Amino acid sequence: LAMLREYKISYLVTKESGIAGGYPQKCEAAAMAGVGLVVIGRPQQEAGMSLEEVIKFLKNEINLQDKWKVSLVGIGMGTAETLTAEGKEACKKARLLIGAKRMLETADQRQHTYASYQPEEIVNYIKEHPEYENVAVLLSGDAGFYSGASRLLKRLEDEPQIEARVIPGISSVAYFCAKLGVSWEDAALRSLHGRQDNILAAVREHEKTVILAGSAQSVRSLCRKLAEYGYGSLKVCVGADLSYDTEKIIEGTAESLQEYQGADLAVIYVENPDTCKGMAVHGLPDGEFMRGDVPMTKEEVRSISLSKLRLAKDSVVYDVGAGTGSVAVEAALRVTDGIVYAVEKKEEAIELIEKNQKKMKADNLVIVKGEAPDALLGLPVPDCVFIGGSTGNLKGILDTVYQKNKKARVVINTITLETLTEAKHCMEELPVAEEEIVQISVSRSKKAGRYHMMLGLNPVTVISFTLHGKKDEEA
Repeated sequence: LAMLREYKISYLVTKESGIAGGYPQKCEAAAMAGVGLVVIGRPQQEAGMSLEEVIKFLKNEINLQDKWKVSLVGIGMGTAETLTAEGKEACKKARLLIGAKRMLETADQRQHTYASYQPEEIVNYIKEHPEYENVAVLLSGDAGFYSGASRLLKRLEDEPQIEARVIPGISSVAYFCAKLGVSWEDAALRSLHGRQDNILAAVREHEKTVILAGSAQSVRSLCRKLAEYGYGSLKVCVGADLSYDTEKIIEGTAESLQEYQGADLAVIYVENPDTCKGMAVHGLPDGEFMRGDVPMTKEEVRSISLSKLRLAKDSVVYDVGAGTGSVAVEAALRVTDGIVYAVEKKEEAIELIEKNQKKMKADNLVIVKGEAPDALLGLPVPDCVFIGGSTGNLKGILDTVYQKNKKARVVINTITLETLTEAKHCMEELPVAEEEIVQISVSRSKKAGRYHMMLGLNPVTVISFTLHGKKDEEA
């Protein structure tokens, strides 16, 4: 009352705070001083639903569901600074953010979040929560570069009620190369993140190769492999924790980085100034291979045999009776995204295959010690099979191949009539298509004084066919 009179107060504003807040005393003082009283009343306690609950009710119970709008956002390296303005806007407008835990830590998390990177889990969660009609799925780097976006988009195509769009981000490759000051439009791009890749082929054929590493161990393994295949002196740079406060870029050689101890989140840059572009077709000179006393398929016959195999870039190939490995090695150089299994039982031949593999840097060649067909049993399903030596087991080899892949492409080389006859009998028992038998007679010139004379090599019969369907008795 004294305060109201001293300051000549006209209005007293107070909330309806009850006895504990002195509300009755304030009202009494205002009445005694003749002061107007403005009271802020207590809000009524009402039962009901929140806005999100109302939206969910309308969409589920009254069937007012509109399309979900889902944005697949590439968020760059992982920090807010590498998120594009378009990506930030999409995250800001979204009522639900989905992504791996590390991705969610980057974004403003005032919205509801759900930690997941599995397409099926993400789609199910969206459908179970119709109240979040605007969703942003956060993906590291760029959504179009070794990202989970492709699998998620494919899954979203099966949901007519979901409208998806992709917002690109800054890839770790673009960021890392910018830090190094090198262009990357001519670089080979590879990944070791949860996958196998023929990195050696990329390094062999490109001056620049940029690889996403799945772990510190993958960095060490790659550097050790480069050193093992004679690339130890190549320049190698590793960018770890890019864009974070702990970012570190290490420059060295494959040799010096074999014991790399940096972060798992890394990108590798390999520079090879002496690239070997490789031949567009088969036909490496015989002199390129180490031979010893082991028989070798000569380059003319090898070239024809490989063409009959019809290799694809990602073929799985068997070379049975690999000898020096000339066919296996050259096939491996062609199938850069595939793999070749060289099956050989002789120790001397195996040593030669290993030497030729290292010399030609054919990392996607696997040597299998043993005798076919038993040695084939544990191998992956073949697309193409070359048989250069069968030691009398041709029927068993072909039966095993047929059991593994009833559409495999087969090429057999033989110099004896007995093997040719056996092959013909096998082709009569197996369902085959595109059958072809070609005999190759090659003569090479030899200088005799100022003259040249032709010397003939042993004729080789090249038998080729494609396994086709089921045997009559199985049909």
